[in-house]
This record gives sequence, C-alpha cells and structure tokens, in this order.
Amino acid sequence: MVYSDVLELHNSGGGSKTTKTTTSTATATATSTIRPTSAPPSLPASSDPVVIYGGRGITPQNGVAGAILIVLGLYLMIFGFRSFRITLAVCGFLTFGLVTWVAMANNQPYHGYINDDITMIAVPAGLGILGAIIYAIFWNVSIYLVGALGGFALAMYILCCRADLLITQVVARAALLVALPVFMTFVTFFAEQYILLFTFAFSGSYCFVVGIEFLAHTGYLAGIKSVLDGNPYHRVIYAISRNVIIMIAFIPIIFLISFIWQYMYNRGQKFGVIFVEEKPPEAGKAKEDPGPVNKDEPHIVEHNETIIIKE
Repeated sequence: MVYSDVLELHNSGGGSKTTKTTTSTATATATSTIRPTSAPPSLPASSDPVVIYGGRGITPQNGVAGAILIVLGLYLMIFGFRSFRITLAVCGFLTFGLVTWVAMANNQPYHGYINDDITMIAVPAGLGILGAIIYAIFWNVSIYLVGALGGFALAMYILCCRADLLITQVVARAALLVALPVFMTFVTFFAEQYILLFTFAFSGSYCFVVGIEFLAHTGYLAGIKSVLDGNPYHRVIYAISRNVIIMIAFIPIIFLISFIWQYMYNRGQKFGVIFVEEKPPEAGKAKEDPGPVNKDEPHIVEHNETIIIKE
C-alpha cells in the first residue's frame, strides 16, 4: 500500500494558522485474465494445415496413419483376391477403424480429448483390430460385407471430385454414402468374383492415395473431412488445386492396373477357393473315405476330378 500525506497550511486574516492533514490509501488490485468457460458454437472454415492435418509438416500422427494406409492399400491392390482370411481381416480393420474415427471426430469437444493426438489414432486402431478378428472368424457373413467397403470408397471418390463436393445437400450426400455400400453388398450375392475384385482394387487404390495424402499434404484430405466430419470446430475449405487433381486422377489409374493384375493372376479362381488336382489312386488301393465333413469348417467339394477347398 502507498501512503501520502498532504499538508496544507492556510493563513487566516486574524493571523491564526489552520493546519489540515489528509491521508489517502491506495490499494493495489491484482488483475488476472479470465478464460472463457464455454466453447464457441462453431469456428469459421479454414484452409490452414493445422486444421486439416492437425499440424504443419508431417506430424507423428500423420506418419503413422499414412504408413498404415499405404501398406494396407498395397496389400489389397496386389494380394487382396488371392488371400482369404487375411484380406477379410484387413477389410474389417478398415471398416471398424473408419467408423470409429468418424464417430470420434464428429463428437470431439472444442479442447479435444485427453491426450488427443494419441487417442484419435489408438482408439480407431484398437477397434479396427477387433473388427479384423470378427471379419476373419465370421467369414461366411463378412465376405458379403466386403462389397460395402468398395461402395463406400467409390462414393467418397465421387463426392470429392468437386471443390464444393459433387452433392452439396447433406441429406442427398448421406443417401449416396449409404446407398452405394448397400447396393454393392446386395450385388455381391450374384456377382461375387467381380464385385470383390472391384472392391479390393478400388479400396486399395483409395487407401494408398489417402496414405500418400497424409504425407504430401496436397489438400485432398480436406474434401474427405468435409464429407465425414460434421464437427463445427473442424470446418475446412476444400479447394481443387493442381496437386489435388493429380491425386484424383491417380486413383482410377492404379485401380485399373490393380484390377487387371488381380483378374489375370487369379483367372479361374474363386475368392478363398484353391483348386487342387486329385491324384489318381494307386492300383489295388481303394479310395479312402474322408469321413464326415463339418459344415462350419472350410468346404470340400469334388467336381470333375478336382478338389475344391474353401479356406
């Protein structure tokens, strides 16, 4: 506290002196910055890489997500149709991981989750592993759900071909995202081989390009977030630049290469079916009885001196 004394002397006409003493006290007041307790209702749309990618340059989160998508995309493009349970596991991982990320991103609070950078990768990855196990075990059901992944990837590609998205109305956009996966799942019952070839080739191509996008930062990810992330705090501006056009054009090119490769490499094969030539029985030996067949196990069917084994 600060004290000041003011002494005023006044001379009166009678020669007397009047003394007046004034004491004032000043109290220092501590000032503090008050942070708002409530988050704003929304934020304006931005093209800042921090908003789109979560940081400038290649962050550890971008590196991990990009590496996973590139590896899984390459696998689906090259060996997707040839393998069976591994491919189903990959599709289950991508499906469950994507659904989890979309749910978390749309409900992410203004200040983020606890350990936000790790949470946004660890939780979708963990549930993705659960999805991989479910798809691999219940293969007789998941084999028809794989087509939905190809339909979803196709819908995303169609929507992101324009800066303001090909379909601007949210309801119509959601209808496309639901209708194409359902249609592809339904058609899988009648054209399993071709739908699965398309799914593995196109989904793999799309994952591969999105993985590159996490490292290259061309701006294509803004289109994906505009479709899937409706959080008012994550609004982004999707602009079609030359680099984005290259990414869009690159997807159908590698899709065609992958589709032709897998079709030629697996000609005469069915998904999860391996043809093994039956050896003729030796003279004097009767053919052994394989015994009862468990319906829950892979199928074994005899046809034209060929054993068809469904793994």
